[in-house]
Amino acid sequence: MFLFASIGGGRFPGGWGFGYMLMTTSAYVGFLLLNYYVVPTFWFKKRYFEAVGLTLSVYTMVGLCNTVLFSYTRSWMYDRVSLFQANLSFLSYGFSVAGLFMLIYALYVLVREIIFYQYKLAQVKQSLPSRITREIVLVFSIWLAILLPMLVLRGTGLMRDIGPFYFFTFPYCCIIYFLNLYWLIPGYKNNPENTGLKYFFSILGIAIAVGLIQVALLLQMRYSLTGIIILFWLIPTAISVAASWWIYWRNQETFRQLTTLQTALGNTSANLQYLRSQINPHFLFNALNTLYGTALMEKADKTGEGIQKLGDMMRFMLHENHQDKIALNRELEYLHNYIDLQNMRLALSPDMEIDIQIDEMDGYYEIAPMLLIPFIENAYKHGISLQSKSWINASLYKQGDVLHLDVHNSIHPVYMNDPERDQSGTGLANVRQRLELVYPRRHELVVRQNAKEFFVHLSITLNTIKP
Repeated sequence: MFLFASIGGGRFPGGWGFGYMLMTTSAYVGFLLLNYYVVPTFWFKKRYFEAVGLTLSVYTMVGLCNTVLFSYTRSWMYDRVSLFQANLSFLSYGFSVAGLFMLIYALYVLVREIIFYQYKLAQVKQSLPSRITREIVLVFSIWLAILLPMLVLRGTGLMRDIGPFYFFTFPYCCIIYFLNLYWLIPGYKNNPENTGLKYFFSILGIAIAVGLIQVALLLQMRYSLTGIIILFWLIPTAISVAASWWIYWRNQETFRQLTTLQTALGNTSANLQYLRSQINPHFLFNALNTLYGTALMEKADKTGEGIQKLGDMMRFMLHENHQDKIALNRELEYLHNYIDLQNMRLALSPDMEIDIQIDEMDGYYEIAPMLLIPFIENAYKHGISLQSKSWINASLYKQGDVLHLDVHNSIHPVYMNDPERDQSGTGLANVRQRLELVYPRRHELVVRQNAKEFFVHLSITLNTIKP
């Protein structure tokens, strides 16, 4: 192939441009194959036989393409040495460049993996040093990721325009940004002895010290000193300092919001702990047991049964309601107790039609606690009236691993003097949020309502638990 390309040598239209395009294209294709196919699919998965074979194939492809490049651009060697010596020289040049390409890529992968490892390690810790390390690693990773395409574009007009900024000014801006954000600004804001003038000379001194290195490197590229100072030092310094101050104020505002939320949460937790401390569970259950025994002695069986069910409900609320998931049968026991207590309260009320069917559930399942009771509670709260005919029809059943709840009840107008007129008392909004969080894409909730009826259908795909 390279012999065919060498016939015309540099006399072919396009000259060096064609050969350079061939070299950069082969390098880029080789990089894509290695980075997105060979390394993640074979090397990282320890499929070494296929990995070595494909890596050698990429090496051979890049080597042959570079061989064609040298035979095309150095065809004059055919006039000075024998055909065999010229071809051998072209092969040596081509595969040497391919070897250098493989070495650069291996170093790239090594540095990339070290960066990713350090980034993940810093991400676990939430301290300020870890945060600074994480941000520096992220910026350096982005800079390194763009480095290879920049090297491929060397010698082009685009590289001549943005190359000096990318290689020298961008790292300088990053240094000024991080030093100002995490060292100079906090020192200025947190130390009353640091004045604005002291801060100004501090940032100016650092900018000059670091900028001298940048300017020295840029002078080697034959830029004018005035242009370097204005375009590559003064303007980038102003932008870096302004950006670091802007990020600092944003971080401060976020920190203030988090502090406010943390304070509010702390007050809420303290109030909750105080309320819990006012309720002594042992005293409460002992009192209920005493009333239950008294009811049995007086042969008030219904009263005793109601006290027992109330005790079971309160025990559930205190011991199991705070868990993320509980056994389904425990949730059903609470539901039965609640329904029985409500029906005892309404036993002597006329014009009541209450039909609630709860099937026996086979198997072992778990469910978020207090997820079903709001719908039944809603039916008793808004579906029952002592002045007019009322009804509640509900069914709870399971098909496979899917739990279904259907509730259909009457609705009665809320009077102006009702103290709970503006309170829903249903917890439906809370239930919707919990369903989205606990059962995303694993539930269906349908709510329909008109002037006289309210209907709810809920389906949940349950989690099976071991007995």
